[in-house]
Amino acid sequence: MPASVPTSTPAERVAAQEATLTLATGTDGQSSDGRWLRRVFSEALRRLGWRLAVQEMPARRAELALQRGEVDGEMVRTADYGEMHPELLRVDAPLMHASFGIYGASTSSPPQTLDELRRSEGVVIYRRGVVVCEQRLRELLPPQRLVEISAAYNAVRMLARGRARFVCDMDSTVSLSLAHLGETGSPPLHRLFELGAPMPLYPYLHARHAALAPRLAATLQAMRAEGGLTPTPNLGPGRR
Repeated sequence: MPASVPTSTPAERVAAQEATLTLATGTDGQSSDGRWLRRVFSEALRRLGWRLAVQEMPARRAELALQRGEVDGEMVRTADYGEMHPELLRVDAPLMHASFGIYGASTSSPPQTLDELRRSEGVVIYRRGVVVCEQRLRELLPPQRLVEISAAYNAVRMLARGRARFVCDMDSTVSLSLAHLGETGSPPLHRLFELGAPMPLYPYLHARHAALAPRLAATLQAMRAEGGLTPTPNLGPGRR
């Protein structure tokens, strides 16, 4: 007898016809913000006939992967990121706001402003690819006071162990790292001051998706009008 040919289900046939859009992100998929972003993009892309694939990677690696076309886009970045990369397509539908801060261990008189940070002593760590921290710190401090690393957890751990005095990063990222460090009995760390007002975060796409960018923006805006983007996370202190 001839071998039977397996048949696909209707769902499998639909899936085979859908294109996949791969988005990079540094947001942990197990965090509340990470789950929210994945839910939002899955629904928006479903409406447009796409399937979502997510690649978690450090910020700098995601930046390079998008520039090289190895991924189709990034879930959220600041407006400054788009100014640095005019070749990328910003999807004009901000999804959330993020706040950034300088963190340190408890001291008698910690710096409360960037100018006080400049006049203080000690190493400041920032995560590679976090544009807000990179720009502010490089303008402010000499190279010998700066250490660039790839993982937020390592930055906070170095600070907790006394190998650096300060860390600059997104508040929600530090909060998640502190939650892990809390399990090891590390000394308490605190946000010393904020780097400006919270900033809107936008999706970005590779230039090959020029036709998709305005459609994705319109879909996200429609979802917001329907209440589908509520509650919107605010990546501020204490959020995970």
